[in-house]
Amino acid sequence: MTVSSPAMEGHAQLTAAAPPPPSHTGRRSHDTYIVQFPKDQVYRVPPRENAVIVEKHRNPSAANKKRGSCCFCSRRLLITVALIVVAVVAIVGMTLATLYFILNPRGPTFKVSHVALKENNASTRLRYEVLLTAKNHNEWLAVDYEYGDVSLFFGGDQVATGKFPVLGQHREESSQVKVQLFGSIWAWPNHARAVDLELEMQLGLRVVAAGLETWVMRSNVECWFKISAPRNETRLLSQYCHTKFNLY
Repeated sequence: MTVSSPAMEGHAQLTAAAPPPPSHTGRRSHDTYIVQFPKDQVYRVPPRENAVIVEKHRNPSAANKKRGSCCFCSRRLLITVALIVVAVVAIVGMTLATLYFILNPRGPTFKVSHVALKENNASTRLRYEVLLTAKNHNEWLAVDYEYGDVSLFFGGDQVATGKFPVLGQHREESSQVKVQLFGSIWAWPNHARAVDLELEMQLGLRVVAAGLETWVMRSNVECWFKISAPRNETRLLSQYCHTKFNLY
C-alpha cells in the first residue's frame, strides 16, 4: 500500500509493506515501512568545519582547558630554566669562594727596570717608555690583566698618560712589561742632574684557577723613581713601588 499527499509531492513517498506472517509464538511483530526518495533530489552534507564550530560552542570549557594547560606548561618551563640558572650560579659562586678562602689570592708586585724619553722633533709631544717587571706571587693562581690606566707625574703635575697592555701571567711568573706614555714637553730644571718622577697605575685584573675566572679585582700601584738628566742617555738611579690590592 502506498500513502501520498499533496504536501509530499516531489519528496519521499512512504510505502507500507505487507504485514509478515504471524510467528509461531503468536506475538505480532513490528510494522516495517519503506521510504522512497526521488532520484533527482540532492541532499547536501554540511562541511566538517561546521561540526568543529558547533562542538566549540557546545563545550567551550574544552578550549579554555587547552589554553590553560599551555599557560601552565610555559610557566613550568620558565620556573625550571630559572632554577637551573640559579643552581649553576650558586655552584660557580661556591667554587670561587672555596678557591678564594683556600688559595688566598695575592696581587702582583712591580719594579721599574728602565726609563727612556724620546722627543719627536716634528711635534711638541714627548714619548716615555717605562719598562716594568711584574711578578705574580700566587703559587696556584694565574692572573689576567683586563685593563689599566697609567699616569706620570712630575712635581705633582701630570705630564703624560698611557695604557697598561693586556697581559696574562701563569702562577709564580715574572714578566717584562713595556708601558708607553705620551705627554707634552715640559721644562727640565736648570742645572739639575736628576729628577724625581711618580708613576701611578689603576689596574683591573682577574684571578684564574682551574679554568674559572673570578670577578674583576683592582690593584693600585704607585712607583717613585729618580732618573738622570736626559742629555745623552737617561739612567735609572733609584726606584720603589707600592701595590694596594683590592679584592672588590
